[in-house]
Amino acid sequence: MPRRARTKARCSLPRGVACAVAALSLSVAPAIGAAGEPGAAQPGAAQPGAAQPGAGHKEQVLALYQVATQLLDAGRVAEACAVLEQGRTLDPTALNLLLRLGDCLARAGRTASAWNVFGEAAAIAKSAGDPRAARAAALAGALEPRLSRMEIAVPAAGAAPGLEIRRDGVLVLPAQWGQPLPVDPGPHTVEARAPGRRRWSVARAVPPDGARVVVDVPPLEPEPPPRALAAAPPAPRKQAPAAVSLAGQRGGDRVGGGGAQRALALATGGAGLVGLGLGAVFGAQAIARRDASNRGHCDAQSRCDAAGVALRADAQAAGHASTIAFSAGAAALLAAGVLFWTAPSSAAPARRAAAPTTTAAASVGPGAFSLVVRGSY
Repeated sequence: MPRRARTKARCSLPRGVACAVAALSLSVAPAIGAAGEPGAAQPGAAQPGAAQPGAGHKEQVLALYQVATQLLDAGRVAEACAVLEQGRTLDPTALNLLLRLGDCLARAGRTASAWNVFGEAAAIAKSAGDPRAARAAALAGALEPRLSRMEIAVPAAGAAPGLEIRRDGVLVLPAQWGQPLPVDPGPHTVEARAPGRRRWSVARAVPPDGARVVVDVPPLEPEPPPRALAAAPPAPRKQAPAAVSLAGQRGGDRVGGGGAQRALALATGGAGLVGLGLGAVFGAQAIARRDASNRGHCDAQSRCDAAGVALRADAQAAGHASTIAFSAGAAALLAAGVLFWTAPSSAAPARRAAAPTTTAAASVGPGAFSLVVRGSY
């Protein structure tokens, strides 16, 4: 029977790994593959009808393999390794993809990861009676002299109960403590923790080409005992409202003929005008925010998008501020009028037995201000 021609998935490389996503949509027949590709038939490999791990993903794996090959040819090693890792997730038994992934990782300088992948491929091929087991083992053996290693030393006397050690977030078993384990060159973080002890961590850089780094884990310090809750400070004593006598003297004892009371009235009136001005400003802002929310952000039923909700909230806050400012300004103007019109005149005849007496008391508390004016005429 003539061999069916198979169309390879090809794509250009202007967008990097995004090309792999496009390749997944291609329909690639994996039954007959060229030598050296994941879908290729190899001596000793399982027959097409046999059940294999990841058999439902063969087309995607083959497409990813081809994309990674083009990326490697273009010198884009890191992107090629990422694409091959995707294929490995779909089918962890694709030997040719594993061999290509190990080669890619070795090119990227990740020697320990490449060594692990070659060892994994050799074990899979050996269990299946595949002759590629010898090639994978030879590639792993060639990498061994270049492996960098890290040893995590834990003194037996300093090992706290329940001690747990992680390297780059991965648990290191107690049987691996004190063993020079292969690691990729570059920075690594070692962390130690135990119940009731302070956590300890250190970052170490491992050089390439067979370097060996030893990390000594010190005894973990005990956690400090929990602090007792501090007693609440005593509540501040309430102070009596400060009372200011504006014209408490009679006849010739009046100071300045009511000038001090009039000065206070003018100051209070100025504060009232400022309050009214602030109320007007906040009111204008509230109206502007409300109008802005109605322009494409909220409908007639007050259903708003995210921008409309924010504008409505700003409008409400500005409206509250306007109300408070107007109220405070009006109260200050009213107090200013009372103070001004009740101030004694300097031209009052001395024969009058009694002069009008006016007293103003102001009190300030949390979130409140009050001004009380009392007088006799």
